[in-house]
Amino acid sequence: MTLTAEALSVLTSMAVETTLRYALNLISCAQVLARKRKADKVDVDDLRRAYTYFMDEKRSVQWLKGQQGSLIFEVVGDEKDAMDVSS
Repeated sequence: MTLTAEALSVLTSMAVETTLRYALNLISCAQVLARKRKADKVDVDDLRRAYTYFMDEKRSVQWLKGQQGSLIFEVVGDEKDAMDVSS
């Protein structure tokens, strides 16, 4: 399966802005999406859809920073009491 000219251009810009590894993984995912819709070529819409499924490193860091307070649970009470199983 090949990429359309537009998809190749979009993928090239994605690789420049993210990493080559991320772009290569997007190709694989976009190829699966194109096969699912019974297409002969991967197009821009396939790449965009794959882009929404997986985050690159920069977007992952931004998302984690935004979720920082809600993903980490604070320990309530004394840690010694929580670890004591003698009772």
